[in-house]
Amino acid sequence: MTKRKTIAMLITCLFVFALFPTGALAAQFTATSTPAAVPAEGGSVTLSVTVYNDSSHAMENISIANSGTVLFPGTSGAVIAPGQSMTFQQTVTVPASLVGSPLTFDVTWTENGEAKSGSFTITVLNSGGGATAALLTPTRTVSSSQASPGETIILTYKLVNNGVAPITGVSITDREIAGKEPMVKDITVEPGVPYVFTYTYTMGRATVTSSPVITFLQADGTTGTLTIEDKALGMVKSKISVEVKQAAPAAEGQQFTLILTNNGNQKISKIKITDELGNAVTSDAFALAIGESASFTYSVPTDAERNVVFYIAGMDATGTSYSDHTGTYTVRKYIDPSLIGINFRAEIAEPLDAAGSISINFYVENSGSLEMKDLALSEAQYGVLYQLGVVPQGTQTINQRMNVGSPRDLAFTLMLKDPSGNEYTYNAYITAGYIGVEPEASPTPEVEVEGGGIVSEVGGAISGALRTVLIVLGVLTAIALVALVALTSLEKEERRRLARRKAFREKNFRAQLEDGPGHPPVPPPGGETRRIPKQ
Repeated sequence: MTKRKTIAMLITCLFVFALFPTGALAAQFTATSTPAAVPAEGGSVTLSVTVYNDSSHAMENISIANSGTVLFPGTSGAVIAPGQSMTFQQTVTVPASLVGSPLTFDVTWTENGEAKSGSFTITVLNSGGGATAALLTPTRTVSSSQASPGETIILTYKLVNNGVAPITGVSITDREIAGKEPMVKDITVEPGVPYVFTYTYTMGRATVTSSPVITFLQADGTTGTLTIEDKALGMVKSKISVEVKQAAPAAEGQQFTLILTNNGNQKISKIKITDELGNAVTSDAFALAIGESASFTYSVPTDAERNVVFYIAGMDATGTSYSDHTGTYTVRKYIDPSLIGINFRAEIAEPLDAAGSISINFYVENSGSLEMKDLALSEAQYGVLYQLGVVPQGTQTINQRMNVGSPRDLAFTLMLKDPSGNEYTYNAYITAGYIGVEPEASPTPEVEVEGGGIVSEVGGAISGALRTVLIVLGVLTAIALVALVALTSLEKEERRRLARRKAFREKNFRAQLEDGPGHPPVPPPGGETRRIPKQ
């Protein structure tokens, strides 16, 4: 019985294992110049760039270029294995016009057949004018010199090392802004690489003064100190808050609604509003009492692109002039929506394989009357897949292979612009499943979205292979349960039969003892016969 039970239990034990590769990371670049500085008229330097591959695939077809000119021919045929690095060098002549300016290099390569790109910058400094020693230049800017209690002011501290040697042990302290402890402590400022730190200060009930003090280690080991001129941050007593609502563009113009509210503690009068061109938004001056609001509408022509800013000027109760301005609002040349026609869909070209890779065809149909631009195709988790500068009329077929790992729903976003720069967004969805089980995605009805875009949803289907595996597991489990029940029933019946035979033998034995010899034994149950012993 134990053997039968073991067989039945083995039928119910099924194990499935799946291994999926992880996505690749980005490469890292470290660049240096030898020497680090040249005379103002320019000179030759040796540029070295170390490329570290921290992805899970080898880097191949590596190219390093500046303004389209390949400066590192040693990359030809180079292959960098995962977790390894390789250094490339090239001697170049830096002209006077580029001394002290950042040089940007573009790096392209492939990983597992997929195109990748990155960039790095390096600055060759001017060896004249004191550049041979560390020279630190600090600056501080504020987003506003006044604020109401509870409002915030952003202070930006910038440190620039104009020398050729790193400056270490740098700290920044601004006592009335952030307290007596340094906001930044023991950092290193590299030559030609500005260090920027921002601090958000919340205005209290009194005026404060920003007085930054910068300390650093000098070449002789002593501590150097620099200061920045004081800047008073005043508590505003007169404050007009402005809310700007920008309506959808139209052929006759784009309308703005301005809502002004006096959030200060005194009346402001003689208020006038103008745009960035000096045009009056309001015909007459007006006043706002404490807590009072007023709204105005203003239309901006849409015949050309324009960055609109609104300026507010007035006078408070003490005779002090009040002025402020809004942020920038872009008004673009109007494009008739009927001229835009974009259809976007996605289909599976090759289903998900065991390595977690899937090939997808994207179809971008420009059926409108205008040439579109700045196409960017991305996936919610994967990021940017493809970019295209110009999208002419007709259908563009884009094939992309993705390493998605395990089966999952893929959400794609297509963004592109019309000739005026207005942005349009479209979406498509696909379910990545294993080979032989992914049906072709069918598009859902198109839905209008804000900005004149169309959302074209392409539905995917649940993997048929997964469904088949679940059905097989269910059937095998049912068979195992039936077998287990049957074996248990047989075991119980066998035990009952043995018990009856034992009881019969005991009863027959007692009967023989009571009746004496000459009485034949009673046959056992179940049709069994026994030999009668000789008397």
